[in-house]
Amino acid sequence: MANIPMRHRANPLFILVGLVLILGGIALTVYGVAYIFRIMSGFDPFRGDGPPDRTADGATMAFWGIIVLTIGRYFWRGARRRGARDRFGRLLIISGYAVLGVALDRGVHAAVGLWHTSSAQSAQSAALNAVITFAIWAVPAAILAGIGLRLAKEEALAQAGVTARTWEKRVEG
Repeated sequence: MANIPMRHRANPLFILVGLVLILGGIALTVYGVAYIFRIMSGFDPFRGDGPPDRTADGATMAFWGIIVLTIGRYFWRGARRRGARDRFGRLLIISGYAVLGVALDRGVHAAVGLWHTSSAQSAQSAALNAVITFAIWAVPAAILAGIGLRLAKEEALAQAGVTARTWEKRVEG
């Protein structure tokens, strides 16, 4: 009976911070999606221009809500854990997710340039700009979160990715 692991009492401050962040993240996500629907309801696709640029603001608001919710879950899950290694790992995870939020924000706003392109070359340039903008922020975010996940012995609770495809018009003749 000497090797029975002792469960620590949950830290109420971590639970409270986690709960506030989870609820705030849910609210921000719902508001971001509702904002997109409100903007798009006034959009007329037959005018010939692309979707309004403000839809990117709604999308990034929803992304930030998901990031805040995820950070809240890490606080909640860390309420029972102890030790400097776990706390430092959680700090790195939270920092990584915050930088990932910046990557998603900047990437979405850079991708808005795709709506205003008139040629395949300008579309390719805008897509490359969006991917590079995202990658500049996402690579350090992945490194920070990866180190933190190993230190805290945690698992990734949210993930993001991006792919780029080229579309070619093929003429057979």
